Amino acid sequence: MREVLRQAWQAVRPLTAQQRFLARCGALLVASGAVHAVVAIVDWSTWWGPVTWRKPVVFALSFGVLAWSAVWVLRQLPASRFGWLPAGLVGGGAVAEVGMITTQRWRGQPSHFNPNPGVDSAIWSAMAQVVLLVALGVGLLLIWSLLRFEGPPAARVAVLVGLVGIQVTGYIGFDMAATGEAVVVATGDVPESVRFGAEGSAKLAHALGLHGLQVLAALAIGLGLRPPAARTQVGLMVLASAGYAAVFASVAFTAYAGRPWTSPTAAMALLALAGLATLLAVSGVVARWLLPVVGRRPAVVMR
Repeated sequence: MREVLRQAWQAVRPLTAQQRFLARCGALLVASGAVHAVVAIVDWSTWWGPVTWRKPVVFALSFGVLAWSAVWVLRQLPASRFGWLPAGLVGGGAVAEVGMITTQRWRGQPSHFNPNPGVDSAIWSAMAQVVLLVALGVGLLLIWSLLRFEGPPAARVAVLVGLVGIQVTGYIGFDMAATGEAVVVATGDVPESVRFGAEGSAKLAHALGLHGLQVLAALAIGLGLRPPAARTQVGLMVLASAGYAAVFASVAFTAYAGRPWTSPTAAMALLALAGLATLLAVSGVVARWLLPVVGRRPAVVMR
């Protein structure tokens, strides 16, 4: 296991100033999420609702992992000063967004959909603008990956599908914002949770789109540790990507239909099960290939 972890670290270790910047932004965010998780336990207040420690924790961890994923993406791209643009937008934007969310929780105010004039509405407006900058950074990484990708073919599949998933989740986030704003206009209150229709789980659909890149990146890294033939790697990554896309599509369509994710239509349930089974099957194949690396013992040096 130590050998696998060592090789995995070599595959994601930041090498350039741009990558180190993103890695430090990610570390800062993950540390913030961990600290606020402890605060949440000590405070023992509700985990759900418009004012909760859940938001500083979940948003920090999600954006932190996104920043770390961007490091891996940049490692597959040519060294260029242009890289500072997506790196700055993703890393700096993530830190700013989480900073505003965290500030509102410490102030005892809702971070999202807050209509109060003055500081609260200004922060909500700024958050909406900053998240667009993060989306722009992801979009630049996507275009750059399409034009100048230098990593293995399997990694290219993972990067492109993962980044497209993040772009789709941005669209879902836009709909979530519009839905939440409509609730505020209609009721005058900040919604505890945003739902599409009656019971559509907008948050789950949003989360799946945001974190598909990490799932596919982990598989791509695993394939690179003890690589089979390039064609086999690409085939497995295409299968994994199709499985992820099937699960994501099923959850998203179910959410937009106003149904809870636990009660999809028969077609959407079959699509999700097929996608999940495919993902698990590919993960099992990759894990089996890694077993010789995990079980390998370091050589004993005789003196």
